[in-house]
Amino acid sequence: MEDLSLKKKGLQILFAIVLVFAITLIFLSIKGGKSLCMGSAVTVEELETRWTGEYKLFLPGTIGAININTANQETLESLPGVGKKLAKEIITYREKNGLFHGTEEMINVPGIGIKKLNAMKEYIIAE
Repeated sequence: MEDLSLKKKGLQILFAIVLVFAITLIFLSIKGGKSLCMGSAVTVEELETRWTGEYKLFLPGTIGAININTANQETLESLPGVGKKLAKEIITYREKNGLFHGTEEMINVPGIGIKKLNAMKEYIIAE
């Protein structure tokens, strides 16, 4: 009889814990304004594809030097720190001011500072 009473007590405690947990999840879901999501399962191949699509790996020697005087937007976007907007700025600057006389002139393009220029310097040439 005592054994049955202990099991019943244990089940009641377990039920109370589960109930508190469920109420907490509901409260956090409502308060956060977002539904709780555990994410989706993906394969290693899907992660690699997503990663290479979103991020480019830039290592010295992995890409040839890009001529900033002839490069199109897609090629400019392959440079470290250069996205669509900045690639357009580079092309606009080039069309407005003529060819770059040196890579250092890239500092005059809106959105390119010393840090960004230094990050891409080993990948660009001006010919």
